[in-house]
Amino acid sequence: MGCRTGFYLLMAGDYQSRDILPLVTEMFEFIRDYRDEIPGACARDCGNYLDMNLPMANYLADKFLKETLYCTTDKNLNYPED
Repeated sequence: MGCRTGFYLLMAGDYQSRDILPLVTEMFEFIRDYRDEIPGACARDCGNYLDMNLPMANYLADKFLKETLYCTTDKNLNYPED
C-alpha cells in the first residue's frame, strides 16, 4: 500500500477474498481504460512523477485482468493450509 502502488483499499469487517474480487476487478478495469491526465503527475505534486507511465499502467492492468482476475478460482483466493 502506498502512493507508489496507485491505490488504497481499507476495509472493516469480516470479508473473504471473494467478497472484494468485484471491487478489485472494477478498479483494474478503470486503470486499463483510463486515458485522461494523471492527477498529481508533476514535480510540485509528487516526488516520483517521472515514474508515471499511463500506457504501461493500461497494459499491465489489462494483463492482470486477463491472466488473474477474470480467471480467479477459490484456490487463488485462499492461502494454502499447509
